This record gives sequence, structure tokens and C-alpha cells, in this order.
Amino acid sequence: MNTEISQEIPQSELPEGAKNRFGKSSITGNVVFSPDGTRLAVAGDIGTWIYDTQSGEEVSLLAGHTEYVWSIVYSPDGDTVASGSYEEIWLWESDAGLPKVTLSEHRDYVRALAYSPDGNTLASGGADNIGILWDVATEEARATLKGHSGSIRSIAYSPDGSTIATASSDETVILWQAATGQSKTILKGHTHVVNTVGFSPDGSTIVTASSDGTVRLWDAFNTRKKSTLAEFKFYIWGATYSPDGKTIAIGGRDGAVRIVDATNGDTKREFKGHIGSVRSVAFSPDGNTIASGSEDHSVLMWELDQ
Repeated sequence: MNTEISQEIPQSELPEGAKNRFGKSSITGNVVFSPDGTRLAVAGDIGTWIYDTQSGEEVSLLAGHTEYVWSIVYSPDGDTVASGSYEEIWLWESDAGLPKVTLSEHRDYVRALAYSPDGNTLASGGADNIGILWDVATEEARATLKGHSGSIRSIAYSPDGSTIATASSDETVILWQAATGQSKTILKGHTHVVNTVGFSPDGSTIVTASSDGTVRLWDAFNTRKKSTLAEFKFYIWGATYSPDGKTIAIGGRDGAVRIVDATNGDTKREFKGHIGSVRSVAFSPDGNTIASGSEDHSVLMWELDQ
């Protein structure tokens, strides 16, 4: 494991449309905004970096895992940051940057994390092919999601908290009953690893992104494929809805960040500046900014309200 911290990346010569550049180590997982939009958490090889989204200054480094951090998520109230690494999930006090709890049930890397909308449950997905639902109050596992034959790469709650979606390297997405952990249906159609799954803000549509180069939309109620929103000749790592549900941000192997119409897939904006694959994209809560994390060891923040 690399424990050396690279030099701070200068803010000079930012790409067009970018307002900040972060980066102090290899970015191994996702990037995520705090619920109030004032902080950005970045999963890296030496821990989780927390940055001030306005100044771009480092706030803290959540370090303690002995392996790479693959997944991070804020609790809905913003008080806790969960980070997933090899076999472990750590819960941190977001302000103090101090560890509170360690959850250990997975037998491989924890690749995906998501809090329920009410904050009472933390869902995790691992390279051991299973998902686990954790009771936040008791700090114990209350259900195990078994059904995938490959690593779980992404996990998401529906906005009403009734359904959990998991995306896997087995080329499928499984929908689960959040209350019981029982599987409901399987979404099939991708021909390679499904790297990302998410719900539209109104809960009516599911978006998936795959290494087969496609971004697909599915009807969340009858679980039928609605459309192939976008199709590229390279891996797609990330796709996420804007808070208003009108656009979807896409990041992939070509290093560009595309903002596309959520209905017809037309490209509305394209940001170029990364020199490596974009592994994660995230909208700020107000929808005015998007953060992209890349294999080039940098995170760029792009202004959408120009």
C-alpha cells in the first residue's frame, strides 16, 4: 500500500469550467458531497480526504484503514462519514474526524455504501458478492443480501427507502426489499460489469452505467428497461442524477465529464480536463456544482450555474 502523500496540486491553469482541483494521493473510490454541500469527501489509498468545497482547503484526513478506501458516504444528517476498505467499515465523526465504530462482516473489500433516507440503516456491498444491512443504532448486521455471483460495485436506496438496488460485476442489478432484505427482481441487459446504479429523485427511474459502454434507464415500478440513454466505445464508471432529476452526469474511461438530458440523452455540457479515467461523479446538493474523481489522482469541481 502506498503511504506517501503526493504534492498539493496547484490551482493555476484550471480547465475551462473548473473552479477547484484537489488531490493528495491516489483516488481509489468515490467522491461525495456532505448533505449541506460544504464538504467533499474523497476515497483514497491512504484514507478519506475531507475538503472545504468553497476554499478548496483540506479539512481533515480520516486515516486508520490498513488498505485502500473503496467507498464512502455521509449519513443524511451529515454527522457521520462511513468508509469501506478491506473487510471493514469505519464510522467517523465528520466534524472531529475521529473513528466511532468498526463494522466487520465482509470477507473482502467493501466496494459500496449507502445510508437509508432516514439514516437508520447502512447498506454495504462487497467484493465477497454479498450486501449487508446494518442497524445504525445497535451497530449489528440485521440482514444479508445474497444473490449476486460477482462483486457488488454500487448500492443505492430508493428515495422512499423501500427498495435497495445493487449493481454487480455479474452484469446484473438486483432490487431488494429494504425492510426484509429479500430480493424482488433482477435487471438484466448489460453485457459487462455494472459499475453504478442509482435512482431518480422522484424514484420512478433507475439509472445504470456499465463497462459495456452504456448508460441505461429502467422503470423502477415495472422494472423494464426504458431506454439506452447513452452508448460509448469505452468503459462508463459513474452516472448520477442531478437533484432536480433533469440531467445525468456521466464519467468514463475517456476522462471527460458529460452532462446529458435525463430524458433523451442529448449532451448539454461536456467538461474536459482529466488525463485519466473518471471513476466517480457527484452533484452538489444545490445542483450547481459537480465533482469528478479521476485515476489521474485529481478531483475537479465544475461550475454548472454559469
